[in-house]
Amino acid sequence: MNYVELAVPFFILAVALEFLYGRLVGRQTYRLSDTVNSLQLGVLSRLVDLLRLSFSAAVVGGLVALMGLPQWSMDAAWQWIVAFVAYDFCYYWKHRYGHQWRLFWAAHVAHHQSEEFNLSTALRQTGTDYVGFVFYVPLFLVGVPSGVIITVGSLNLIYQFWVHTEHIRRLGPLEWLLVTPSNHRVHHARNPCYIDRNYAGVFILWDRLFGTFEDERAEEPCVYGVTKGLLSWNPLWANVHVWYEGLQHMWQAPRWRDKLLLWFKPPAWVPPGISARAVAPPAIAPSSSSPANSDPVNSDPVNSDPGNSYQVAKFDPPASGFARAYTFVQFWLLTGAALWLLQAQSSLPRLTVLALLGWLCFSMFVQGIWLEGRPAARRLEWLRLAGAVVLAALVFYATPAVLLSMLLLAYAASSAVVVVAAQRWPEAWRSLHPAPG
Repeated sequence: MNYVELAVPFFILAVALEFLYGRLVGRQTYRLSDTVNSLQLGVLSRLVDLLRLSFSAAVVGGLVALMGLPQWSMDAAWQWIVAFVAYDFCYYWKHRYGHQWRLFWAAHVAHHQSEEFNLSTALRQTGTDYVGFVFYVPLFLVGVPSGVIITVGSLNLIYQFWVHTEHIRRLGPLEWLLVTPSNHRVHHARNPCYIDRNYAGVFILWDRLFGTFEDERAEEPCVYGVTKGLLSWNPLWANVHVWYEGLQHMWQAPRWRDKLLLWFKPPAWVPPGISARAVAPPAIAPSSSSPANSDPVNSDPVNSDPGNSYQVAKFDPPASGFARAYTFVQFWLLTGAALWLLQAQSSLPRLTVLALLGWLCFSMFVQGIWLEGRPAARRLEWLRLAGAVVLAALVFYATPAVLLSMLLLAYAASSAVVVVAAQRWPEAWRSLHPAPG
């Protein structure tokens, strides 16, 4: 059984409670744009299930059938414990190669792009992990039933949720046995001394055994994010930018050997013969030249302690109060629509499902444009709302689902009214959250 779906409401509640706690104690770890972007990626990671072709299930099922492997009975508690520990061991290696090979980093990088560290970061998941299942094949080959692997895997993922926080510091002896917020902060840090450390999901013992453990240091506060910043709130680009860069390098590499090898090299590796101008430099800036942070939730422009030698300016483009408020509300409306679509997909025509999926993905792209404060946001918003009207017509004629069609029309009309009001009375909207500069 997959317990993650049951845990989603509790995840959202925990995010809200952590936000309120941060306000209460005066140490806020949330920024609206960063948080919405993380949650968008979490929603997209679920939506892509609509496109999955059960490739991993077909491969694994074929292996088990071909080899005639016996399955564990799972009648004893020790079998479940062994399966849980073995899953975490496989996860350690999957996660480790997820940082060491470009092929797996491309499918994992989205989880590390947030420049904040909070519970919403845990929900920032990739939508392009189609090959990572190979690390769990040994569990199938020794006879662990697929249902058991799904169950212990979901429990492993649920455990990892709570360690994404800055409000829990050290946990004494548990730091030696389990993954804790302290040693997982190290894993998300881009400080040179912390990069590529602490890969385990539940038992930090794997990192201690295999030489990848690094302790959090009081004199070196963690700076979060990836070394070459994404510099975008576009959740679609967040999922594909490493794949795109890798394909560019494949095209530019003069040797055929390097075109293949680059996917099995570290993400920073560049094939010989590629011009230095084709490789974007890391998005790193010293604190003295860092732009002012435009988000009042976290007014420190640099993700760093004054005594920290490693300082990086956060990506935080100015956006109006209306853009932030409108995007925040729209995100939750579309999240509700996405969750409904996941449940209702079997009762809808495939064309309708794909059309709704495409519109939801485009909607999240437009939300990113709003949060970046780009002038094109309103034009794209009108195009998006027009798409909702077209969808309403498609749903009505293809299903027919009168209620869904009416809801889409009502949604498009009410959103249009809000956008028009913002254009007619811009001063009133700005007063909700003054834009910088």
